[in-house]
Amino acid sequence: MNGNTSEERIEKLRAGARTRTYVVYGLTAVTVPFYLWLFYEYMKEDGGALWLQLVKAAAAAGVLAVGTLGLLWLLIARRAYNRFSREFKENYVLQVMAGLPEFRELRYNRENSFTWDELRNAALIRCGDKQYFKGEDMVAGKYGDTYFRMSDVTTQKVVRRDGKNKVEELFDGQVMCFSRFDNRKISDGRLQIFQKEFLSDLRGWKAEHEIQTENEAFNKEFYIYAENEHNAFYILTPQMMERIMEFAAADGGQTALTFWDEKLYVAVKRRSLFDPVVDEAVEEQKKRILEDANIIRKAGELLLEKDG
Repeated sequence: MNGNTSEERIEKLRAGARTRTYVVYGLTAVTVPFYLWLFYEYMKEDGGALWLQLVKAAAAAGVLAVGTLGLLWLLIARRAYNRFSREFKENYVLQVMAGLPEFRELRYNRENSFTWDELRNAALIRCGDKQYFKGEDMVAGKYGDTYFRMSDVTTQKVVRRDGKNKVEELFDGQVMCFSRFDNRKISDGRLQIFQKEFLSDLRGWKAEHEIQTENEAFNKEFYIYAENEHNAFYILTPQMMERIMEFAAADGGQTALTFWDEKLYVAVKRRSLFDPVVDEAVEEQKKRILEDANIIRKAGELLLEKDG
C-alpha cells in the first residue's frame, strides 16, 4: 500500500468530485434550451413541417449537448474525480482489506492483470481476440497461507454484422487465481466446472470428457469437463462439491472454475470491485469492499480447506 488514507479524507475527495460532477450536469442542462432554440431557428429557414423541424433541432441539440458535457467534464470535473478514484483504488481499498485478519502482504497495481495467454491456457473464460483483451486493478497477496491474485477482466472479439466489423464483449467480470487449492492434491490436467447460468458464449474451450457425478444436485447446477476422467473424481470429493455449491450461492454472480496443477482459477461475472462512485457515501462503499473481500474469503474457506 502507498499510504494510509482516512475515511474522512476520502469522503472529502468524494464530495468534491460529486460537486464538480453536478456542476457539469447543471451547466450542460442550461445549454440545452439554447441549442434547441438555435437549431430550430436555423431549421425554419429550410421550411418543411413543424414536427420535422423540431425533431431535427432536438437531434442536433442533443449531439451538441453531449459534446458540451464531455468538454465541461474535462475542464471542471475530471481532475477531482481522478484524484478521488486514485486515492480510493490505490490506498483505501487495500486499507479496508488489510483490516481483515486473514489477508496479508496485499499489493495493488492499477495496470496489471492476468494475461490473455494465461487465461486462454486455463480454459476458464472465452478469451476472444488478444488485441481486444483488457485487464486492470490487480490485487495480490495471501489469504491465510495461500497466495492469490484477483483482477478485473474484459474479453472481446470482432464480429461481422451488417457488412461492418464490430467489437463484441464476451466476458466482463473478475478472475481469481489461488496458487494451491489444496495442501495435498494437484489436478492432473484441467478440470472445468461451469455454472449452468454461466452462458455458453462466456466459457473457455472445453476439455475432452464431460463428467457426471453421483451428486444429482451438483450435476443439475454445473457442467463438468475434464482432460482426465479419473482426476475429476479424485478432485471432486463429496466435500469439495458441497463447498463449490456453497461458494456459487454466495458469490451472487455467474461462476466458472478450473482446477489445473496446483492452481485454482475462478471467474465470476459481476461488477468491478474497484470503481468508486461519487453518489454514494464512502461508508456505504466500504461495506461493498468488505462484501467483495468476503467472496475471496469464501473461496478460501470453501475451496481451499482440506477434506476430512
